[in-house]
Amino acid sequence: MKLLGCLVAWVFLAAAQQADEIHVSAHSYSPPQGRLSAQVQLVQLEVVVRDARGQAVSGMKQADFELLDGGKPHPILAFSEVGVSAPPSAAAPSAAPSSAAQPLAPLSVVPPRSILLFFDDLHGTTGELQRTQLAARRFVRDGLGRGTRAAVYSASEGLTQDFTADADALTAAIDKLHSHTRIPESGLMPCPRISPYQAFLIANSVDNAALGAAVLEAQACGGSFATTPQSTTSKNPAPTTLPGPTILLPGTNQRISTVDPIFAAVRAQAETTWQQVSEISLASFDAITEAMARLETAPGTRVLLMASSGFLSGMMDAELAAAIDRAVRARIVINALDAKGLWAEPPVRPFDEGLPQTGALPAPVFMFEASSTGSRIEALNSVMAEFAAATGGLFFRNSNDLPGGFAQLASVPETTYLLAFRPDEDDTAGQYHKLKLRLTARSSDYVQTRPGYFAPAKLSAEATASRQKFDSEALASDVVTEFPVQLAGRLGKTAKGDPYLSLVIHVDIDKLQFAERDGRQVQKLAFIGALMDARGNLVAAKEGAMDLTLKEGTLLWLSASGVNATLTLGAPPGPYRVRVVVQEATGKMAALNQVVEIPR
Repeated sequence: MKLLGCLVAWVFLAAAQQADEIHVSAHSYSPPQGRLSAQVQLVQLEVVVRDARGQAVSGMKQADFELLDGGKPHPILAFSEVGVSAPPSAAAPSAAPSSAAQPLAPLSVVPPRSILLFFDDLHGTTGELQRTQLAARRFVRDGLGRGTRAAVYSASEGLTQDFTADADALTAAIDKLHSHTRIPESGLMPCPRISPYQAFLIANSVDNAALGAAVLEAQACGGSFATTPQSTTSKNPAPTTLPGPTILLPGTNQRISTVDPIFAAVRAQAETTWQQVSEISLASFDAITEAMARLETAPGTRVLLMASSGFLSGMMDAELAAAIDRAVRARIVINALDAKGLWAEPPVRPFDEGLPQTGALPAPVFMFEASSTGSRIEALNSVMAEFAAATGGLFFRNSNDLPGGFAQLASVPETTYLLAFRPDEDDTAGQYHKLKLRLTARSSDYVQTRPGYFAPAKLSAEATASRQKFDSEALASDVVTEFPVQLAGRLGKTAKGDPYLSLVIHVDIDKLQFAERDGRQVQKLAFIGALMDARGNLVAAKEGAMDLTLKEGTLLWLSASGVNATLTLGAPPGPYRVRVVVQEATGKMAALNQVVEIPR
């Protein structure tokens, strides 16, 4: 399946654009039998112990580890040492009735090796991708080795070359990759310049210095920004009474009202930028998940080698945890390569980005940009570092030897350990839990494993039954009309010529019942769009959600027009049955079918 544009694999709204009234999300849909998290209540960890030279350590026992969940010790209910010649099955261990360890039986045959080369072409510069391609070509030519099959996958296009040992075919697929960067580091507007990282800090109220710096630059931009009566750049402003709450701008004695037009414009620009950045990041998570779906069926040891300049994943702990869960269950090692190489950045903006109308940056703006450089790079790299640590992989960074990085990252640890424990059933269900795994004996060895997990959310019997009904209808063929839904389809092709089908689902929300919460009208719509072949097999599917928290005026508008959701699926040419299911918050559903032919 391909990602088509930055919003593909997202449900997105066609009518209303209020960011605080509509939230959308989507991901690949798996049939109920693939949802291991619903069948077992154990959290499984993939663990690698490395010595001071970075080599994997074997021979550890269960008693050598101590596990803390939120600072509280937890018993380890399952434990197994796994060598590269003996990976266990992809399934998680069964729930153990006692604290006895449940070792996983090793295999006696040395398996082949499957490597999926994942290129993040949604982030970074063209030059970074080109250097990565050059290194990947050298690796394919010289470093694959006997018994290894590789595949090429890009974040924007999906699988471009299936698993093969043919170096020529792999090289040709790597050569065809192109950068599809969606948002430049300079942001959406030249002045004030609000980078994606600064937008994240402002939109999520992480750092007031980021907001203050943007406001100061906006005041220096000229035009309408410079004429607002509630703010001033004078060194000795006349005393005024500012309406509403105020904030102190960093490095000055100036305060600005939160209802000042400059303040409002900066907040709006930052929130718009962050919304687009987060959509691209979520599309990247979706691409990684789909790449793992390809890899988890491959034979032998499985490596996802992720080449990326990094992307912002703040506030996306749930998506990161879900991807890690899938990798651990499928015994996929994620090794990451930082495409930025040995990174260095001057403490000033690039010359081609320009300056405010005043001709110079205010000093506090310069100070913020210089001081936040390190934290910005760490934020970009954190997703790669966490993927590697959680799956026993390595993160290659701060080096321009990218060919050497590929060669190093193509391997899996000689020894890994599988641990599992049962989370407490308490009021933190559905929340993120921090984990710490440490060695009981003093040692220079260090432990690699995931830093935390999301505790399974508690579902009432009614919610569980509603979810089961939703899944059941996704694979059925009957028509359900508990509220009005219409379906239209658009056929298209990617730049590569691969076909895709966009499902446009129209829901008449005038027929739905909304609940009132905090002065808003609240409803949630869940969508599944699927393609079935002539034998009834599921070929491609997406699941999405649309959370509506509408003001009265927006509800009246959308009640007249309805809402549209679009799910885009890629599949080989041929005849298909399209199955669409929509469920609202109280459990009412609509389901319908259409027949479609995807042409060559």
